[in-house]
This record gives sequence, structure tokens and C-alpha cells, in this order.
Amino acid sequence: MKKLPASPLRGFLPLALCFAPVFGAFCGCVDVTLDGSAAAPLAQPVESPFKGLDPGFKSQETSHFSVNAYTSSSVALYAGMCEDDYSRIMQDLGLYSFVPVRPYNIVIYRDAAEYHAKTGQPDWSGGATYGNALFLFEGPGLKATAAHEMTHLVFNEFMGLSQASALRWLNEGVAVYEESRADQASASFYAARVAADVAPNPIPFSQMVNLAPQGESQGTVDRWYSQVGSVAGFLIRQGGSFNFSLFMSKLHDGAAPDKAIEETYTGLWKNLSDVEKAWKLDIQK
Repeated sequence: MKKLPASPLRGFLPLALCFAPVFGAFCGCVDVTLDGSAAAPLAQPVESPFKGLDPGFKSQETSHFSVNAYTSSSVALYAGMCEDDYSRIMQDLGLYSFVPVRPYNIVIYRDAAEYHAKTGQPDWSGGATYGNALFLFEGPGLKATAAHEMTHLVFNEFMGLSQASALRWLNEGVAVYEESRADQASASFYAARVAADVAPNPIPFSQMVNLAPQGESQGTVDRWYSQVGSVAGFLIRQGGSFNFSLFMSKLHDGAAPDKAIEETYTGLWKNLSDVEKAWKLDIQK
């Protein structure tokens, strides 16, 4: 796969537009504000500005998705993949009672050329979300990108775009974690980065939770993504999915991270500083 040098962008337009590039084996997002303000949560379905598939495409409705691709075999394959991703994300995040307002729309272009021509996105972009729709193209990076961006769709809807944007580190962290869970190449990439770059020199949590990766060096951006993915995975594995869902719910209701941790992980951690100490010990084993 072509290795794309630019850092990924996650942008909030008047509607939620996300660009997900693929770096060899992995993808991620960096928040940017294109119109100067974050978007409000979407109350109604929105029409994408992107051009759709050519006539003759196939569609399949599932419990949570409306999937569109060019062949019956492709649409069946991707519909199954999306439902598998969704089930894993719900289980990992403990969102057992969460139900999306409406099915997510998935559009799979035949290749990168069609995707870029019809969406107008830059060459490095491997996928885009707009409202509750996810736009991808067939190729080696599809599985990783789909899992990463689907996690954003779920996280954004559950948390609301304002909280999702404010909690960028957790939003990207769970997306990286789910990408790694879905794709072995991504898992290997992030594991190597954590071992080589993060464990010897972790970003202090006080900086991690506030870092705006755009404008940073590519090495810092990659290290930040690897670290937040590792931290999110640590919270899920060590505290359990049910506690993680409680943690997210308290953040959704406006609690500060330290308060949410204290009220959720009783007897385990009292604040982010406790999590940081425990996580550092874990990655240095």
C-alpha cells in the first residue's frame, strides 16, 4: 500500500466531516476546525455533498447499517464486516443499551480513484464520514479504516459532538484500539510504536489530554496516537467494559476525567494520575 505522509484530519464542518488517511497499515484522525466552531449534534439525517456510486450498485440493509457497493458479493462481505465491527465495539465499550438513532450509511467505492474523484478529498485520505455516513473504498486499508471511523461514529453519537471533540484523546484512543482489534497490521504497527517510542518516553497525561496534534511533528503525532490507543485499551482491559461504559457516561454528563475515574473505578484508581502510573508499569513489562 502507498505510504501517505500527511497526518490525518478530523474536521468539524457545520456537519461532522472526517477524513481518515491510511499510513501504510494504520489510520487515524486529528481534529481541525474548518469554520471556526464545532458542530452541534445532528438532529436530522443529512444529505452528503459527495457523489454516490454509479447506477447498478447493490445495497443491503442490516440491523445497524445500510451498505452500498458494486457487487452482491462485496455488499454481503462488507455488511457482515460492519456488523462484526459494531458488535465488537459495543462489547468493548460496554454500550450494551446504546441504540443509534438511525442506521449508519456505508458507501464503498470501487477504488481510490473513484473515491477521490467523487468526494474531492486529498490523496492521503483513506475514508470520510459525513453525518451518520461512512465513505470508504475497496483496498487493503478498508478493514482498518472502517473500524477506526465506525468507532468515531458511535463515540460521537453517544457522547455528542461537543463532548466528543473536547475528549479528543479518548475519542481517538478508542478508535485506535478498535482499529487494532480489527486489523492485525494495525495492531502490529501500534504495538511496535508503543514499544519503541512510547514506553521509553511517554507523553505526560497532563499534555496528552490537551495535545492538539495538528502543527506537531509527524513523530509526535504518531506517538500521540499510539499512546492514546494504548491508554484506552488499558482502561478497557484493566477496568472492564462495564466500568468503561460508566466512565463514558459520567464524562457524557459533564464530569471531569478525574471525577469520573474516582466514581467509576473505586478501589482501583482515584484519578488520571493513578491511571498514568499503572499504565506506565504495564507498558514497561
